[in-house]
Amino acid sequence: MKRHGFTLIELLVVIAIIAILAAILFPVFAQAREKARQTQCLSNSKQIGTAIMMYGQDYDETYIPWFVRTGLPRNQYRDDLRSWVQNLQPYIKSGEPSRPAGSGPFASVPPNGMMACPSFNESRFQQVANLPDCDAGALDSNWWPPQLYHANYGIGFGEIATGGNCTQQDPYYKFAGSDVRVSIMPFSKPLRPAETVIVTDGFTGIIRNGGFGTTMGCESADSHSGGGNHIFCDGHAKWIARNSERYLATDSTGCVYKRYYSVDKE
Repeated sequence: MKRHGFTLIELLVVIAIIAILAAILFPVFAQAREKARQTQCLSNSKQIGTAIMMYGQDYDETYIPWFVRTGLPRNQYRDDLRSWVQNLQPYIKSGEPSRPAGSGPFASVPPNGMMACPSFNESRFQQVANLPDCDAGALDSNWWPPQLYHANYGIGFGEIATGGNCTQQDPYYKFAGSDVRVSIMPFSKPLRPAETVIVTDGFTGIIRNGGFGTTMGCESADSHSGGGNHIFCDGHAKWIARNSERYLATDSTGCVYKRYYSVDKE
């Protein structure tokens, strides 16, 4: 009995079918992997939110500030400052953050720790979780050497939108990262803690640390499928789409405030 092999046309048809299936399935697999990372990131965020609540119980029901004074003398490495990431460490136990010489309160975090978003894979950048006052667009060039920082889990802030006589601090939120960042904010201060974000899953772009200048892309990162995970002042966390992260709110005096789910720019 004579055997017949595949013809060239049949082989090409099979290859074409495999290529079509691969083109269809690969994006699905990629989306599934990203969904898993998003779920892991949300789990991390919930644990960070719980840790912030635990910190508050130990410190007279106050939110964790973005840095505290250590009592040490100020030197070129800013050893007089200790970041919120370092202060939160006893409550999360997820890899001791490092603080390279010259980094001041800008502690790096382990790439596979709770403070590092699973979708963040730019290993050439330091993964820092405590970048303060991003919207100001300037860093202290006298103390930190030139280095690129990519913000990961970072703390955001709100600002007054109307100006004029509305000069009081934002009643919805005044915690780490704001222009009153040195003050200690009690749990009772945010009027709507379940609607006010204290920590967001990073910023877009990079910050050039080593000189004064504007920051690049200092907005909340679309880390997960067009949105990001956010931790609220009451400790809960959820994913929020990018286009719903900012809106205006009016207080009882008629002052309008920009409500931020993260650091953002016009």
